[in-house]
Amino acid sequence: MVSLLHRTLAGFGWRGATQSLTQAFQFGVSILLAHLLGPHEFGLVAMVWVLTGFASVLVDMGLGAAIIQRQELSQGHLSSAFWINVAIASILTGAFVAAAPLVAGFYDEPRLRLLTVALSFNFVLTALSAVQLSLLDRSLDFRRKFWIEMAAAVSSGAVAVFLAVFGAGVWSIVAQSLVAGIARFGASWRLSDWRPAWSLERRASEELLRYGWKLAGSWTISYWGRNIDRLLLGRLLGTAPLGVYSAAFRLIALPLDLTTDVINNVMFPALSSIQEDRKTIAAVYLRSTRMIALVTFPMMIGFAALAEPAVLLVLGERWRASIGVIQLLAFSGMAQSVYNTASWLFMSQGRTTLILRLGVYTAAVRVAGAAIGVRWGVIGVALAYVVGSLVFLWYPVWRSAGSLIGIRYSRLMRNIEGPFLCAAGMGAVVVLLDRWLSAHAAPALRVAAGMIVGTGVYASLVQGSRLEAWHDLRRIVLRVGGQSFPILVRVLGDEPTLRSETG
Repeated sequence: MVSLLHRTLAGFGWRGATQSLTQAFQFGVSILLAHLLGPHEFGLVAMVWVLTGFASVLVDMGLGAAIIQRQELSQGHLSSAFWINVAIASILTGAFVAAAPLVAGFYDEPRLRLLTVALSFNFVLTALSAVQLSLLDRSLDFRRKFWIEMAAAVSSGAVAVFLAVFGAGVWSIVAQSLVAGIARFGASWRLSDWRPAWSLERRASEELLRYGWKLAGSWTISYWGRNIDRLLLGRLLGTAPLGVYSAAFRLIALPLDLTTDVINNVMFPALSSIQEDRKTIAAVYLRSTRMIALVTFPMMIGFAALAEPAVLLVLGERWRASIGVIQLLAFSGMAQSVYNTASWLFMSQGRTTLILRLGVYTAAVRVAGAAIGVRWGVIGVALAYVVGSLVFLWYPVWRSAGSLIGIRYSRLMRNIEGPFLCAAGMGAVVVLLDRWLSAHAAPALRVAAGMIVGTGVYASLVQGSRLEAWHDLRRIVLRVGGQSFPILVRVLGDEPTLRSETG
């Protein structure tokens, strides 16, 4: 357990560095591209991504997760997974090349034909590095994954900006995607010691697919549930509204990627390694979710409060239509940051059938919401997405996850109550301040003032409330970086003692 703790904490450190640096770099690239291009170009690529993203789910077939979750793993399992992935990716690439005219016809946008052909080659690039990346996740070796993701982010971003500056338009975004895949493939093979054998074992394949196919089915259903809104927007309203909606989604996803994705990538393999110890898993889960809430709730509420000056400052006036979408989606992001952690428990416990059932339900909620909301345009779709998350999904997903480890839904909600109340209080102060400044202050001043005051108010409320989540987070930060950065000890104090916890 001590070894697992140290490996998990090191994983948080390296995964956090990966997400922070790559997302910061990609955010800068996105801002440059947003100024060099516009909603129309982003909307064109988003139309294709809706379809190719679905196919990308099928490439893996859940085999990567199966590799991470299995207690016993042989060379036969790994080689079989590799060749299955490559075979599926090759078939999908051929299928999308052949179907490119149909994609262009569906959206009534001729330029999508070549875009679809180009982006379909990402399937093969993904398959060629899938096993190596899964093995690094399994061993919690996020140090090498850091260099892989940095290579992909830097090289693809540099190419995209270069092409956009010289007038490549939408092809600069396409090139960014392809170069990222090529760089990830090259770096993963360079930094991973594993190589596939020329073999495909039937028994090993069946063992992996028995776990993976239900997961892949759930991901497929969930994918369309998450993306049906974009499909309908592109088909019914065109490229510009879809570009606005997609940009808003990407901005909301950025802070979530910097927090929850870091933890998600570490916690699944960590919990898989102790999947029989339900009591420990319950304590770890409660501690993790309240720390996530402590970080993501103020970010999401702050995003909603400062959406107008932030968009005007970062993206510019022609992206003003995304302000209302961002404000709505921020509340969905807040909810999803905590209830999406249920996937740790479902996957580490091998409950793929339950994942599949909840995936079907989630997709039904999303499809119904998008079909109703699209009548009122982009804002209607965003509002439907938020209602689906808060009203129809949060309870059933989290209740099912808690039941696996003996934690009631009411206990899970009480666990995040403190961070929510502190974040809500901070949000109210920031909204009042921004309304006072908005009539006579530049967007940069509004954003700076809101962030400074909001951070101070939130810190005061957290300290005054003596939230457990803050003590937990302090402990993790000191464990991860206390020895390397002594200033953390001077700023945060000595490592707090953590009491035991039951479900």
